[in-house]
Amino acid sequence: MIGASTALDGSVFQSFRPPEKNINQSTSLDHEYPFPYDSDYFEASERVVFLNPVRASVNILPKEGKSLDIKMFIEQEDRIRIQQYKTFSFYGVNDSLDIPFHNLYRDPFFTYRIEYKETQEGTWKSTPERVVKTPIVSLDERQIEVILIGDDHIPDDADSPGNPLQDETLRHLRLTGEAINYFLKKILANPHFIPQGQERHLMNAFCMASMLHHIYLHESPDFIVDLGDHLGGFGHKWEGLGLKNQHKVTAEENDAYVKMFRIATRKVFSAVSPTIPIYWTLGNHDGEGGFLSTRVPATKYRKKYFKLPGAAEGGSPDENYYSLFWGAREGNSWLREGRKGGAQFIVLDSMRYNTGLPRSPEDWTIGDVQKEWLTQSLKYDADWKFVLDHHVLGGWPSGSNEEDTSYSYGRGPLFNADDYTEFVKDPNLVEQVALTKLMGDNGVDLNVYGHDHIFTANEIDIQRTGRKMYGLCVGTPKHIGELDWYKGDYWKRFYGKYGQYWGSATQADFWGPSGYTKLTITKSSVRIDYIRSAINHPYTNIPQSTNIGDTVQSILI
Repeated sequence: MIGASTALDGSVFQSFRPPEKNINQSTSLDHEYPFPYDSDYFEASERVVFLNPVRASVNILPKEGKSLDIKMFIEQEDRIRIQQYKTFSFYGVNDSLDIPFHNLYRDPFFTYRIEYKETQEGTWKSTPERVVKTPIVSLDERQIEVILIGDDHIPDDADSPGNPLQDETLRHLRLTGEAINYFLKKILANPHFIPQGQERHLMNAFCMASMLHHIYLHESPDFIVDLGDHLGGFGHKWEGLGLKNQHKVTAEENDAYVKMFRIATRKVFSAVSPTIPIYWTLGNHDGEGGFLSTRVPATKYRKKYFKLPGAAEGGSPDENYYSLFWGAREGNSWLREGRKGGAQFIVLDSMRYNTGLPRSPEDWTIGDVQKEWLTQSLKYDADWKFVLDHHVLGGWPSGSNEEDTSYSYGRGPLFNADDYTEFVKDPNLVEQVALTKLMGDNGVDLNVYGHDHIFTANEIDIQRTGRKMYGLCVGTPKHIGELDWYKGDYWKRFYGKYGQYWGSATQADFWGPSGYTKLTITKSSVRIDYIRSAINHPYTNIPQSTNIGDTVQSILI
C-alpha cells in the first residue's frame, strides 16, 4: 500500500526544456539505463495508458520490499508557450501506484520522466524521457498506426513429458516472465542471436522478445492491442511450469500464482510499455472465463497491474470490455452528443459470460449487458470502426482439434448465417450472426480476432457505408505453426491451403507464425500489413526468404 505519508503535489512546476524529439524516428535502446528497467527498484517498467482521449495514467510497480519516493514530470506548455514540467510527488510507495492525469496534453504527443529513490536515500535517480503519442490527432493531418498481437502462448514453453528444462535459472526466468528481457539483452548485443542448448526450451519467449525488439527499434505505433492468450496458461500449463496441479491448489496458492503471472505480464512488455499504450482483449487462456476458478483473482490483479478503460469511460466496471477513440475531428467531441470522427476501437470479452464450456456454436455469448453496451457504443459516428474480440461467437462445432466434437471452441471465420446452415438447426440462434448484422448496420470495417494463430482477412459483407466489412485474424508471434490444424477438413474449407510448411513457396491462403499485424489508418484508407517478427524455421508456412520486418502480405480497404 501507499503509506499514510503519501502526498500528491500537482501545483509544483520546474522549468525544463526537453531535447527536440521526432516521434516517428526510430530510436536505439538506451545503453546507459538498465535495460529495460531498473530492477533494483522496480518489478517492471512503468506502463502508460490512455483511458480516454484526455485522461491518461502511468502505473509504477516498486520492487517487493522497497519503499520509494517517486516524482513524475509531465511536459506542459503554459499560456505563452514555454515548455515546463508539471510534477506529481509521492512518498513511501510500496505497492502498485497509478498516477492519473487529465487534460495535461493538447498536442499529438507529450513527454514525461520518472525520478525515484528509496525513502531513506538522499540521491534521486531518473528514467530516460518518455515520448508518447496521444489520441489528440487529426486523420486529416497524421495517420494512426496500431499494432495487433495475437496468441503469444508463452506458457507453451512449459516442460513436455520426458523433456524437462533442467537449468534452474532459465526455469525461474520462464516462470516470472523475465525470459523475454533475458532474450532482449542477448538480441540487443547480437541481432542474429538464436537460442542454443537449454535456451531452446524457451522459444515462444524468444519469439516474443524478437518481436518486441523489432517494434522498439523500427515501429512507432499509437498503441498496441494484445488479442489474448498471453501469459500464465491459467491452469493447464501450471504443472509444466513447475507449479502445483491446477485442481490441487489452495485458494491462497491460486491467488499467489495468478498475481505472479499478472506481474509477469508487465515484465514481458517492459521494453515498450513506458511509451506505447498496451491494451488487452481477454482470451480463453487468460484466466477470466466465466467457468474458471481463476476468474476472480485474475480480474483483481489485472485491474491492479494492467489498468484498462472502465466504467468512468463508458466501459465495464471490470475493465474487460471498453472503447478506444483516436483522432476525433472535434477535439473532445467523443464526450458530447453527436460524436463523430477519427477511429473507434471496440474491445469485447468473448469469455466471461459463458458460465459453462460451450457445447455447440449456439452456446457462445457475450451476455445481454455487454451486447446492449455494444449496441450503444456503435452509435459513435467514426470515420473507421473496428470491433476486436478473441474469437468468433460461434465457430465450427468441434474442439481445439476438429476430431473432438465434445465442445465448440470458437474456431474459424464463421460470421454469417450461411456459414452455420450445416452445423445448427437455426443459424439465427448463433450470437455471432446477430453481432455481424449489428456491426454491418453500424458501419464496422473490421471484426478483428485472434485464437486461430494465423493471419488472414475474409470479406464478411458490405456494411452500411458501402465499404466491405472484413473478418481479420491477426496472426501470432509464437514459435510453431499448427500444421495438424491446417490439414483439417473444416480448416481447409474455411481458411484454404497453407502452401508449403517451411519452404520457398510464396502462395498460401493464410500465414502462420511468427508475425504481428499493423493497421495504418488515414482519412481515406486502412492498410493491413502482416509483418514477420522472428525467424522460427522450420515451423511455419512463411517463405524462407522472408526476413524479420518484411511484410508478408498487405491488404488495403
